[in-house]
Amino acid sequence: MSETRKRRRTEGRARTYRNARRIGWLFSILVSIAVLGLVFFVWLAPLRIVDESMAPTLNSGEMVLCDRLAKFMRMPERGDIVLFSTDDGLFIKRIVGMPGETVELVEGRIFINSIPLDESSYAVNYVGDMPPVDVPAGSVFVLGDNRQEMYDSRLESVGSIPFERIQGVLRLRIAPFGRIAFFS
Repeated sequence: MSETRKRRRTEGRARTYRNARRIGWLFSILVSIAVLGLVFFVWLAPLRIVDESMAPTLNSGEMVLCDRLAKFMRMPERGDIVLFSTDDGLFIKRIVGMPGETVELVEGRIFINSIPLDESSYAVNYVGDMPPVDVPAGSVFVLGDNRQEMYDSRLESVGSIPFERIQGVLRLRIAPFGRIAFFS
């Protein structure tokens, strides 16, 4: 075979390999974008905290990631911080009462079935009284950590939150960077 013919064949192969590498990189970038889109638009939803009802755990202006698929994996538990919907919008609160329990507030302290709930790790404001409330089956009783901000299950218009209205469970605080935290 002549030297010119070998050179042409080699240059053609080099061009083909170069194009294949470009297509490979483009494919990798597109797959990465698709996976990130799936993660952030289907599984983990970024949310900005807009009020102080969950202070000091979550303060206004902080960014959190809400796990939208968690409610399908396991039933939310007491102490979980959940995102739920009402007729007035989306809200973030902590679950304190489970289905079938009786929840009562006495001098700001929570009693579950007449047993005091230890909230020393998250609640700072103990205000108000509330007569005993039975949590219906398929629902949870939610309260904000800052009890002075009262848009939670204490209001008759909100009441106990049915599981169907729970949009997800908060998993991670991502901003500000100095307060990054994982919520289990």
